[in-house]
Amino acid sequence: MKAVNPPEANWSDKILSECIGEERPPCQAACPLDIRVREKLRRIQAGDMAGALEVVLARCPFPGILGRICSRPCEAACTRGQIEAPIAIAGLKRYLADLDPAAVSRAAVPGPDRPEKIAIVGSGPAGLMAAYELRRLGYQVTLFEAADALGGALRLYLPAFRLPREVLDRETGLVVQMGAEVRLRTRLGRDIHLEDLRRDFAAVFLALGAHKSLSLQIPGEDLPQVWPVLDFLRAANSGLHPEVGPRVAVIGGGNAALDAARTALRRGAREVHLLYRRSRELMPALASEVAEAGREGVQFHFLTMPVRILGDKRLAGLLLQQTELGEPDAQGRFCPVPVPDSQSTLEVDTVIPALGQTADFGFFGPGLAFDTATSHRLEADPVTLHTQIPGVFAGGDLVTGPRTAVAAFAAGRRAALAIHSHLQQEPLPADLPPLASRTTRLIVDTTGVLPAARQARPGLPVAERLANPGAEVEPGFSPAAAQAEAGRCLACVCSQCVKDCTFLQQYVHHFPYTEKEIVRLVQERGEAEPLIPYSCHYCGLCQAVCPKDLHAGLACLEVRRQLVAQRQGPLPGHKGVKDYVKWGTHPVFTLSRPDPATGKARQVFFPGCSLPGYFPHLVKAAYGYLRERLQDTGVILNCCGAPSLMLGEQEVQEQVAARVALEFEKLGGQELIAACTHCLHTLNRFQPQIKTRSLYEVMLEHGLPASARDGAGSVFQVHDPCGARHMPVVQDAVRDLVAAGGHRLEEMPHNRERTICCGAGGLVPAVDNALAQKMTAFRLSEATRDLVIYCASCRAKFHRAGHASLHLLELLFNPGWRQAKAAAPVSPSKRWWSRWRLKRWFQGLR
Repeated sequence: MKAVNPPEANWSDKILSECIGEERPPCQAACPLDIRVREKLRRIQAGDMAGALEVVLARCPFPGILGRICSRPCEAACTRGQIEAPIAIAGLKRYLADLDPAAVSRAAVPGPDRPEKIAIVGSGPAGLMAAYELRRLGYQVTLFEAADALGGALRLYLPAFRLPREVLDRETGLVVQMGAEVRLRTRLGRDIHLEDLRRDFAAVFLALGAHKSLSLQIPGEDLPQVWPVLDFLRAANSGLHPEVGPRVAVIGGGNAALDAARTALRRGAREVHLLYRRSRELMPALASEVAEAGREGVQFHFLTMPVRILGDKRLAGLLLQQTELGEPDAQGRFCPVPVPDSQSTLEVDTVIPALGQTADFGFFGPGLAFDTATSHRLEADPVTLHTQIPGVFAGGDLVTGPRTAVAAFAAGRRAALAIHSHLQQEPLPADLPPLASRTTRLIVDTTGVLPAARQARPGLPVAERLANPGAEVEPGFSPAAAQAEAGRCLACVCSQCVKDCTFLQQYVHHFPYTEKEIVRLVQERGEAEPLIPYSCHYCGLCQAVCPKDLHAGLACLEVRRQLVAQRQGPLPGHKGVKDYVKWGTHPVFTLSRPDPATGKARQVFFPGCSLPGYFPHLVKAAYGYLRERLQDTGVILNCCGAPSLMLGEQEVQEQVAARVALEFEKLGGQELIAACTHCLHTLNRFQPQIKTRSLYEVMLEHGLPASARDGAGSVFQVHDPCGARHMPVVQDAVRDLVAAGGHRLEEMPHNRERTICCGAGGLVPAVDNALAQKMTAFRLSEATRDLVIYCASCRAKFHRAGHASLHLLELLFNPGWRQAKAAAPVSPSKRWWSRWRLKRWFQGLR
């Protein structure tokens, strides 16, 4: 058995660098805007709707829009989703926005005016967000938009049944409210030119989006009844009522394909077929949108691709090919492979290809195009979004290719911050929006989490949807449903250490409750308030439950050592402990003796200092047992130095342990048999050359004493002392000994490695007895039976708290153990008397 924690480790630094407790929860890590979702949900659950909206607006000033059309990466990452349906995070964002639109408007306040002028081209998500953030920073913003109204792709391509125009108008109008100048019907490359913007503005942000539909690249695509998806959606959303036949085929699996299919139904199509060359599970569209499309009557054809559009001057149908999934491509998506001899035809009147879109780079004009502008995206620095043209930044779909609205909003915010840093010649802020979903190191324990169904929001009946094409399909939450839905949140934190420790609960007050906070606290206030580091029980439970194996107690111990070095520790209340070590190691009470019968000491019994004081009769019985079964068994009566270690007096502790090692060597010992697990732990750590074993391992190996079966048949719970936390062999031996004695054991919820301190750990009772009593009460809150204990100090602590308990050796050696359960622990003076008399007894042995 060797040291679990090397004494040279710098545990304060280790905790500050490795603790995952302050990592973002999965939902926030997945959000390109870095919205503090957990905090939002906590406030909704508490009924603080204004506070929840404030959390959202700090990162997303357009919650009504994004709450409806977000791709919801946060929900895909939601821990609740591992159990059942994830939290309706986007729906709750929408609820907050709809609950108080005036509050959204009141938050749109520009910053103090700056002289620099910024041009933003494009008013889609990236452009809107950049304009909002730059006005919040005080810059003079001019927003150029080619269409008749703000919104870009949000207005051009998203149907009103997903994004009502009153919501779009209200939230896009926020940039006007903040003082941005807006120039509509102004197209880059036609009405204004990039070189003019560079001349007239301090910086330019290009946020033009991706407005060119990709081609099918198959024969027949030029027939007049073939509508590229963006052309179709633009016409439908602008009120032009694009003509569709009774049978429509939409080709693609993204959200634009779903929008086109559902729009075609609302434009009078009797049949709408959606063809997708991969499986349903691989569709990039939101699962909820797929479900709604199916509910409305869209017919899905998976693993199907068109190879020709049939017809001469008028479209007659599609020639289709079945596919199967082949090897994954560079992005990890399985490539569809044609299945031989699987062609078929589908009669349709209208085809809407929806394979995706790309940017149109015609705005550069002659002489301004450059090599890095490809057919799909414009290159920009991935961190600053600065292009190769000085002073020109770009972001959103123009740079990434078609992504999601939330990613484009994030790009706009990053661009604003990058432009600000560029103009002010300042470093970029550390909290830049990530632009994409990230992973998190946070580990969330879902053990014992009960199911809680997602709050239902029945959509508008299908007949009403089709009769009123602009009606919003998905309703919002009621106040009660919103709170109930937020209540499903698991508030993903680690906090395992704090949850199980009364010391941390007393001093760690800030969500998300981590060991980092106690480390910072003792570093900042440990010298001025030494009671803080001396209030840790040093029990090791924090490490046992920590997924990163971190030990706050060792960080506190480091501070205790520093206080000792500065002569600020131990505290006055520790005087009794110092005297305990001083006299416990004095020749008046110590003894080193070989087996009195042989004069040898192949084995050396080391009962520690607590057991001789509380139970000298058990020390005698145990020594007699060992001498019967093991020839040449000597004894050492001394302290291992553990109390000095806990005080931070490491030099004293090492001296004490070294004296034990020296006496062991003088006796010629080959193995030390310890009755106390703290002694085992301490000697293993500081005198590893000594071969050690627990008394209980030896007893299990050599059999029970005859008295062990007297009064068998009782039921106990076992309490594992902190010293045995990392000693599974000892834990097993104790349980096997009780069972071999004919008794039955029931485990407490916290047991073995995760045992809870009795309250005496860390010598806390000497300086904060009220805190120690809380820990005792916490341990006993799990005790429903009489306790069997193999630590004398734990037994004394529990008896004083009023719970019937028994030292294991009483059960094994004392036929009157039932009466012993009620025996009160002896006073300190009597313990010293017992130890002196025990020494005399050993000296008299022959």
